[in-house]
Amino acid sequence: MVSLCFLSIIPYISTILAVQVHPVKRNVVSNATCISGYSWMNDSQGYSPCHTVAYVEAACTGNNYDQQALNNGFSYSLPNSSTANECYCSWSSYNLMMACTICQGNTNSAVWEWPQWTSGCTTNLSWTQEYFPSGFVLAGDASIPYWATTDPTTWTYATFNIQDANATYQKNSSSITPSASSSSSGSSSSPSSSSSSSSSKSTDVGAIVGGTIGGVAALSFFAIVAYLLYRRHVYRKGVHASVINPQGMTFMPLSGTHNRIPSDTSNFAPSMSGPLAFYGQSVSPSQQHETAYSSEPQTAYPSLQGSFSPPPRTDVSVYTTHTSNGQRHDAIPMI
Repeated sequence: MVSLCFLSIIPYISTILAVQVHPVKRNVVSNATCISGYSWMNDSQGYSPCHTVAYVEAACTGNNYDQQALNNGFSYSLPNSSTANECYCSWSSYNLMMACTICQGNTNSAVWEWPQWTSGCTTNLSWTQEYFPSGFVLAGDASIPYWATTDPTTWTYATFNIQDANATYQKNSSSITPSASSSSSGSSSSPSSSSSSSSSKSTDVGAIVGGTIGGVAALSFFAIVAYLLYRRHVYRKGVHASVINPQGMTFMPLSGTHNRIPSDTSNFAPSMSGPLAFYGQSVSPSQQHETAYSSEPQTAYPSLQGSFSPPPRTDVSVYTTHTSNGQRHDAIPMI
């Protein structure tokens, strides 16, 4: 019973080892030779597209494959019900097979269109959605040139184009080495689109984080500027008020019969020929009928002509007197 169970799991163990263990190079050969001028098609190890496509096909045939040279006027066989598999129907198989056709000196008439190639892969159309089949690896040190991982539907007229392939090579001359872990992801895109997707996600996250930080910094900056402007406004308002009324004095119109400006100005200096001089300040003609009031008590008389200065009085009220002609006159009494 135990022996039967062990025998039943042997195929599963073999399958797991075939996927996870790098296969040993066996019999992957090609006698096809490229003419000069197509060395840019070689992989990172210097293998021509004819030799590289042999490694691609061998990954699904037990690492045994012989890529024969192509005679003029002939084309390589399309996949069919007996030869179609994951490797033969992949993007890299088609691109490398067509490149091998051209590099041997054959004309474009020997190149198959991609729809013709996939017509023999109807057994499983998912085989035509990958640049290399998932779960498989290349034998030895072989690799796939970056240009050969291009989705054939993107070529002009969906047909391998040597000019487009060379333009792709000029942008990226590297080679791709598929691994069991990366191939088994089941992605239907080429390494270029996968890398672009990862890069795009990283860029999106970086842009979001950068935008958030930038927004917070901008709001903080505007808040600080607004606060400084407000403080400046308050400060200038206070300075402006102190300049207009430095001693807290206001001018009010006369409403009574007292507190008028004395009519006898002979004792005040300077002369009244210009704007009235009142308590050491200039009073314009429009202000001649106004009296200055101060929030603080006056402690001294205005300056008088001569050297005589009256002593301070506790009662500085203005007395009303009459002149010889009977006119009323308000004046500060002299001592």
